[in-house]
Amino acid sequence: MKKLPILIFVLIMVSAFCSSMCSYRSASDRIETDVNNALELTLVEMQCDVVSADTIRCYRNYLTIAELKDTACIAMRTVRRGEKQETEMVAEANCDFMTVFMLSDQRASGALLFSGILWMIGSLWYMRKFKPELLVEGLNYGGLIYANDKFMTQKGEQIHFTPMQHTLLEMFMQSERHSLSKQEICDRLWPKKPDASDTLYTLIKRVKPIIEEHSNLKIESDRGKSYSLEVR
Repeated sequence: MKKLPILIFVLIMVSAFCSSMCSYRSASDRIETDVNNALELTLVEMQCDVVSADTIRCYRNYLTIAELKDTACIAMRTVRRGEKQETEMVAEANCDFMTVFMLSDQRASGALLFSGILWMIGSLWYMRKFKPELLVEGLNYGGLIYANDKFMTQKGEQIHFTPMQHTLLEMFMQSERHSLSKQEICDRLWPKKPDASDTLYTLIKRVKPIIEEHSNLKIESDRGKSYSLEVR
C-alpha cells in the first residue's frame, strides 16, 4: 500500500517523458520536411547545381519555420552510387537540441509533469498527516503506531516512554486482543518480585495520561485481574 503513490508517480513521469520524446521527434520530422521542401523549390527556381549567396537566400525564403531562417543552409555532399561518386545538394537545418525542443509541442508532457509533482507533494502530505503507517512498517492501533521499536502518533511524532512503560505498551500492541492479564504483566516486568500489584497499579496510573494525550486509546481494568488497551 505504501508503494502505490510512488508507483503512480513513476507512471506519470514515464508518461510525461514518452509524451515529450514523441513531441520532440514530431518537431524534428517537421524540420526535416521543411528544409527538404525548401531545397526542392530552390532547385526548381534556380536551375543550378552550385551553392551561392543567391541560392542560400532563395532557399531560406522558402522555409516556413522562422527559427530555421538563420541557421539552415545547403551543403554539397559526395555520395557513392555504384562505382561512381557524385556530388549532390543536401539541406541542413543546423539547429541544436534546445531549438528543436522549443519548436515541439510540450504542453501534454508539461501537464503530466506538473500533475506528477502535485501528486507526489499531495501524497507525502497525506501520508505524513493521516497515514504515517504507510511510511513505516509497524503496528497501528487507535492512532498509536509501533514501528522500529518506537512509538509514534498518527502524525509521525515520537512518543517517549520510560523503559517499563515502553515494554508494557509493546506487550499491549503485540497482543492479539490488546489485552493482558495482571499476572502476565507482572511475570514479564518483575519476574523476581512476589507481589507487584502496587507497582503495576502505579505504572498503569502514570502511563494512562500519556496514551490518552497522544492517541485515541485508553487502558481499562477488569476488576484488577486484567488490563486492556481499548479505543475510546
